[in-house]
Amino acid sequence: MAKSSAAVAASLPSRMVTKPSAVTLHQLRIFWAVAQARSFTKASKLLDLAQPSLSQQISKLEEEVGAQLFDRNRNEMALTDAGAFLLRKAELILSSVEEALVGLEEFAAGTRGVIAVGALSSIARNVLPEAMRLLRERFPELELDIHETAPAEAVDLLYGRRLNVAMLATDSAAASGTSFHQTTICSDPYVLAVPKNIKLTDVEDVERDLAPPDRAVINSTIQFNFGNQHKKRIEEWYQHVLPHYRVAAQSRTYEVALSMVQEGLGVAVLPALTAAIGLSGGFDVNLYRTTLPDREIVAMMPSQYVRAEPFATFISVLETAGGQIKLPKIEPIPPLLKAL
Repeated sequence: MAKSSAAVAASLPSRMVTKPSAVTLHQLRIFWAVAQARSFTKASKLLDLAQPSLSQQISKLEEEVGAQLFDRNRNEMALTDAGAFLLRKAELILSSVEEALVGLEEFAAGTRGVIAVGALSSIARNVLPEAMRLLRERFPELELDIHETAPAEAVDLLYGRRLNVAMLATDSAAASGTSFHQTTICSDPYVLAVPKNIKLTDVEDVERDLAPPDRAVINSTIQFNFGNQHKKRIEEWYQHVLPHYRVAAQSRTYEVALSMVQEGLGVAVLPALTAAIGLSGGFDVNLYRTTLPDREIVAMMPSQYVRAEPFATFISVLETAGGQIKLPKIEPIPPLLKAL
């Protein structure tokens, strides 16, 4: 005769009989966000929840599991060994819940699954159309919620669970030092964009080989005020290549810079994809390859999404679409740049 559950529990050693856990999914989500942000202040802003509430939930979670999860100091909250263990388990749990919820949405009449993806416009317009076409073959009812965002904002939105996936360049300050899962999508070479009427193919020295009007244009640079280490590298590159350059304008979008180059107002160093407008064409400028390292484009997502559908398929089609990208026409490195 089968024993009742109460009888089974009574027959177990006392150390094996424990009270039901009161840990909630809400607490695990807060714990995961705080572990990623490493501070209550930032996690509070990202989750749009009051800081005292987050602190209270973490304290309750620590009381429930019987272990300290964070070492707290003034600057940041570091995971303890117990916290690191729980983070790995929490990611698996949240991944399973996410996968279940997405699956249940497919059974709900009149609803569709949604993937929120953030990206710079140059990446979005060149990668997402083909990725969306491939995604529809398996998930025809899936909706993409596309956000055109700067890298730092995209990472913050990931922490706040307002994005599922962010596509950005690894040379941006936001891509480094994060614990999100990263998948390489494509490489994007840096080029020097020059007005169409100016040819650099045989130019070795700007001051000697160009007429004064063209020399003035080449020495006028349009730069990007992103405030990161990459900006410093570009400025050093200009100093080597164009020792007599001046900053003609600062822009916060590549498209504005390319429009100025197209109108003959200066030159700009930028990723080649920014000059492409999907399959329909691009800006009417000359692009010359540079000696700068290529920009690596990655898709970043919380690790609990990696194995969950439809996110796993979405990452796969992003890789496929990235491999099929056709860059705009790029001229070889001119003599002016080969000395670097």
